[in-house]
Amino acid sequence: MIRKSHLLFTFAAIVGAFTGHAQTDLFPSFDGMVSNAALSHTGDKIVFIMEKNEGKVVCESEKNGDSWSEPKPIPVLTKMLSNQIGGFSFNHDGTKLLFHAKTESSFDIMYVTCENGDWQNVTKFDEPINTTADEFSPTISADNNFIFFLRPKSDASCKQLVMYSRENDGRWIGPRELPKVFNTGCQETPFLCADGRTLFFSSMRPDTTPQGKKLPDDVYNIYHTQLKSEVIFENGWTLPKCMVDVSTEFDDLSPQMTTDGSTFIKNTNPKKPSKKHPNKTYQYAVGSEYKPYPTMRLVGTIKDKNTNEPLLAQVVVSDLITSAVLGEYSTNDKGQYSIYLNENNNYKIDFFKDGYSHSYHYEKLNYFTQNIKKQFDTTLFSTVEFDLNVFDEEMYYPLSPKVSVYDSATSELLVDSLIPIEKGKFKSKLNIGKTYKVHINCKYYKPHDIYLNTIADIFYNEFEEDVELSPSKTAMILDINAGEGGDSVIVNVKNLSRNETQSVVAKRDKDGNLIVELREGDSYEIDVAKKGYTYSSTKVDMSKSKKTQKLNIKLDLLTKDTKMTFNNITFEVNSAELNTASFAELNRIIDFLKLNDNVKIELSAHTDDLGSDWYNMRLSEKRAQMATKYLTDNGIKESMILAKGYGETKPILPNTSDENRAQNRRVEIKIIE
Repeated sequence: MIRKSHLLFTFAAIVGAFTGHAQTDLFPSFDGMVSNAALSHTGDKIVFIMEKNEGKVVCESEKNGDSWSEPKPIPVLTKMLSNQIGGFSFNHDGTKLLFHAKTESSFDIMYVTCENGDWQNVTKFDEPINTTADEFSPTISADNNFIFFLRPKSDASCKQLVMYSRENDGRWIGPRELPKVFNTGCQETPFLCADGRTLFFSSMRPDTTPQGKKLPDDVYNIYHTQLKSEVIFENGWTLPKCMVDVSTEFDDLSPQMTTDGSTFIKNTNPKKPSKKHPNKTYQYAVGSEYKPYPTMRLVGTIKDKNTNEPLLAQVVVSDLITSAVLGEYSTNDKGQYSIYLNENNNYKIDFFKDGYSHSYHYEKLNYFTQNIKKQFDTTLFSTVEFDLNVFDEEMYYPLSPKVSVYDSATSELLVDSLIPIEKGKFKSKLNIGKTYKVHINCKYYKPHDIYLNTIADIFYNEFEEDVELSPSKTAMILDINAGEGGDSVIVNVKNLSRNETQSVVAKRDKDGNLIVELREGDSYEIDVAKKGYTYSSTKVDMSKSKKTQKLNIKLDLLTKDTKMTFNNITFEVNSAELNTASFAELNRIIDFLKLNDNVKIELSAHTDDLGSDWYNMRLSEKRAQMATKYLTDNGIKESMILAKGYGETKPILPNTSDENRAQNRRVEIKIIE
């Protein structure tokens, strides 16, 4: 059922009985008859149907001070006038205009969107809002979670108010139960204020004034109700009250009020509009009892952090305590948003866009008595800085691996290799909106993958990951022949590549062999000792094989005249001064003597054949004494050592080459007691 226009005329029998409110023609200068006017919540924009001699047109006007701009046609809606459109109402921020229009079989609820200053893109609500029945005059809450509109009563005599609510998944559920008194008689043109708790609608019903005077029941009057925090009426709504102050003897329709309550408008329509008595839109300054509850209007702009360009972004308002979603919004084409927040609530506001970061804002609102407007601008970023630090797991020094980045969903290679900014440190930019697999591959280390999820809530623009790579290791079997029983075998492993020595508590295999794990790619020196036995020192290069290796080690029982040779004790040329490289070998002698503190040794020094016999003899004696001094300075009793020099008299190889001479320049120990 479509509203019919009526002649505007003051209902003196009613208004004259009260103090009333001054009514003002909203468009005194417009040359035409206005109907179906809808005012934005901020009061700065209005849409209406204007009828002139040449026909009807849907127009909009913007407020300039105390007047309205010349009507500007809205082509997309004017084209639909043959569909008997009407029931206009704005959403909370004026970016959508809701209305009803006739389709092939029924009246349905639709909306258009304001883009770049023009209304376009007619969109029809899906089920269950639109059905095979008629739907009229929609009004939506500021949080987009509730919608009121009209449907014919079951007997089709007139219309009734219905309400639907939206679930978190976006589905509309309803119709929700409303107090029965809402639908007494016939209803028209509901309007929900931005507070979500103040509802105006037109109703034709039997009623009386506060003074008991009967109101006519053949015209539509404006009614007002509010949703209270405490339950005063069914479902928390107060008993709808007729606004007698603004009533006329004709149909009063399309009540609308700005968020701050400063402007109230209605359309008053004569049954037979004429030039003398046309449809009119009036504004009023009504009493505080009709005004919406105070709200905070939070406005701002969302921009790209890097380009400063406005973004079409999303805004989600949640309860800070319960995390329940209270409203979902979008920015306009200028990146601007506008949301309304009610008192006595704590809010978490999430600003985001697909492929961008999130930004959060918090508002803790206590009781306030007047409307508040607050500005909050924010920026979002579309890329994150990825800082990767790669270290050795055991020694924690930086590594230089190859780092590749993949899209984990598609396995697409996005970055072949990250470029290091210094050893072990990499930096890269990654686009938000993917889950990345970062593959780290380094020679002689186990490959390692990490995953970075930039689909989730991103609010920091840097990711930093510390990765410790595990070295690849190969088992070395030590087949040690050192007699039966007695003390345990002591194994010392020195990583020559990293100058690190460690005592190894080796595992044993089923055959009783000791097993040590050695890092692939490194060189080692393995010392094996047992009290009462000679010791063994063997170099192993782990860069040549990744298969399990076996090292046969034989320790001989110490007896008188047992000899052990040390080739790595060296001296400065023509000098008895020890090279620092000799200390490691001398330390082995110290360990041996401490383990076998019941022996006495002869420490002998030998030379090659270069130089005179006398000189080589004297040089070897000084070198033997210098080596002995190092031992005694490090805790070995002097009584355990007999220092002796043999010069070139006891070569172990012919002095026919540099290699042989190097072998002859040696230090030996021999058990003498």
